[in-house]
Amino acid sequence: MKILNKNSTTFFIKAIFVGLFISLFASLSSCSTISGDSDALGGTRFYSLSALPSNSNNHSSLKIGVGPIEIPRLLNRPQIISRKNETEIQMSESHQWGGSFKEELIQSLSDNLSSLLKTDNIEQYPWKFSFKPNYQIRINIERFDGQVGKNIVLKARWRLIKNNKEILVKRSVISTPVLGNNYAAYVKAQSNALIKLSKKISKQIK
Repeated sequence: MKILNKNSTTFFIKAIFVGLFISLFASLSSCSTISGDSDALGGTRFYSLSALPSNSNNHSSLKIGVGPIEIPRLLNRPQIISRKNETEIQMSESHQWGGSFKEELIQSLSDNLSSLLKTDNIEQYPWKFSFKPNYQIRINIERFDGQVGKNIVLKARWRLIKNNKEILVKRSVISTPVLGNNYAAYVKAQSNALIKLSKKISKQIK
């Protein structure tokens, strides 16, 4: 039996530690790669809809009531919904909304209308009994999805009520391009679609 001398033992121990260090470094690098890849397990990313910037010149006395707003049950979930094609739906576990999608949508519309109509007097349904809107906007979202890297389609029926009297019923179909092959671009396109819808609605408010 061969007995290792002191130098050989020291070299052997160093070799073990070097091997362990290399293995640990490779493992950490692998974890970093996974977390950086938004499509990999454990790499969940969270998103929020954006809106038009607030207007510092909001001096209008116009009062706007936003809602009720209805959305398809398919969309009312944490996962971002997109389409692989016209008949196949995709729910992304690694790309989700930071909060309630319906609340995000209502807030985005409210902020857009506030900016476009230059008023801060906007309340979301249900509002306080003391709030008497000049206009109420009721919206039924029929579709709000698309394909990553292609386009977003927003289909909505909306009603405009003035002083408790319905004055307009419209159906809008809006398509916006997704300027990028990723979910950040997809969500940005959804925000742009809501801006377009907000502009259509605001043009009818006088």
